[in-house]
Amino acid sequence: MKTHVIRTLEPAQAWLSLKKSDWNEGAARHLLRRIGFSVRPDALKIALEEGLGPAIRQAFAGARVMKPTESLLEVAEGYRNLRQRQKDLPEKERRKLRQAMNRKRRASMEEITINWLKNASEAQNSAFEKWGLFWENLFVVTAQKVKTPVMLYQYQTTLRRHSFKTLAELAKAVSRDPAMVLFLDLQQNKKGSPNENFARELFELFLLGEGNNTEKDITEAARAFTGYRQVNGQFRFIPNQHDDTRKTVFGKTGNWTGDDIVDLALQEPAARTFIPRELCKHYLSDQIIPDEYLQTLGDVWAERNFNLTWLASTFFSSRLFFHPQFRGNKIKSPFEFLIGLLQDLDLDLAPLPRRVIPALGGMGQNYLNPPNVRGWVGGKLWINSATIIQRRLMVEGLFNPPPSKNLNSDEVMALDQARETGQGRFFVTRRQGETWAGLPPEERLERMEKQWLANPLEEGERKSLIQFLRDNQSSPLPATRAVAITLLQSPQYQLV
Repeated sequence: MKTHVIRTLEPAQAWLSLKKSDWNEGAARHLLRRIGFSVRPDALKIALEEGLGPAIRQAFAGARVMKPTESLLEVAEGYRNLRQRQKDLPEKERRKLRQAMNRKRRASMEEITINWLKNASEAQNSAFEKWGLFWENLFVVTAQKVKTPVMLYQYQTTLRRHSFKTLAELAKAVSRDPAMVLFLDLQQNKKGSPNENFARELFELFLLGEGNNTEKDITEAARAFTGYRQVNGQFRFIPNQHDDTRKTVFGKTGNWTGDDIVDLALQEPAARTFIPRELCKHYLSDQIIPDEYLQTLGDVWAERNFNLTWLASTFFSSRLFFHPQFRGNKIKSPFEFLIGLLQDLDLDLAPLPRRVIPALGGMGQNYLNPPNVRGWVGGKLWINSATIIQRRLMVEGLFNPPPSKNLNSDEVMALDQARETGQGRFFVTRRQGETWAGLPPEERLERMEKQWLANPLEEGERKSLIQFLRDNQSSPLPATRAVAITLLQSPQYQLV
């Protein structure tokens, strides 16, 4: 991975708040696209009127964590009782019961995905959920291994509930979360026979980065986490499975517990720069930010007890965040692409898992199921011949509702129920296009371009699209629709 050469901004100035004189419409659009998924006109107006600090606070204000559904709780109860229910059954009946529960499990995971996408696409939740995605891609668990939907739901809730506390509080909560206990084999971590998986990833992938600990540190730290268990989706500490003898980690000896290990790791110099580096990857650039910039931020962050609220506020208001090199340079992830489309077109997500989830998978991303413990690498890997086709199909699908004959009875019912709750704008309608279709061609294109694209069109592209609109002034609505699809499928729309 390449390292950025940052021009015109010294490390000592990088994390100072953006100058008031530099807060303008371009800066506000950049903030809204990066902190969330799109530039909504109402949010842009408020940001420009109230300023940078209030705009950041407003982005996170009123956010709510996704609520569990009744069916998810029903599946959770079924899993808790599964062993008892199959206790006296013959093997054939046991197999049928397990198969039924697995079908419900898959349906629940689809439901969690759809509900999360809906929640994240609501304006008041977008910044909070993008922040949550950052932590999910750092403290990774995967649905492929954890399997139990309610544990995955609880895990994403754990991350969000602690993501504005301190890094120590977040890491300690993660170590006790049942999904993490299963995913990194803390369930098998016993006194006299420690499993090193969690300790290794805690140091190398969660808090410090690779090369900042020894194998001895991992072996000793693993002993501190012995006795961590989950029982029916609840964390349990089993004292007689815990190694309470002395351990030496990072050169310090004591009767360390799992919480002590987190505290010891955060005393290491690498802890100061690791999270800021990962934060830059998520929000700024796929290229590495030089250590001298990260160190400046990390040193002050450590003095503030690794407070995550302070880190977020400082990061999103910093001069580095708004530096010209980090505008329109980052490829959208599939989640960013889909949620951005919904918000840019002022649409609700259609509750059609058969349509939405395979499309996300075709673009390379499924909720709570990254390929491995390192999470999604992203960047240029998001784009290849197959995924770009799927992105284009996603755009076309929002302009073309599926024929009713292609929907099953459950899907028809889901659409009707969503409409009853006021969520019925699933596809672009004629009325939406009429607003822009009455404008002169130049103004029509300018509005779409400014609202949707982080980078301007090439002059030749702009002239060609304006000419197309002029040539089709007798049918402005179809022409506007065609140009809208072209812009949303363009290379510029893939960038943020």
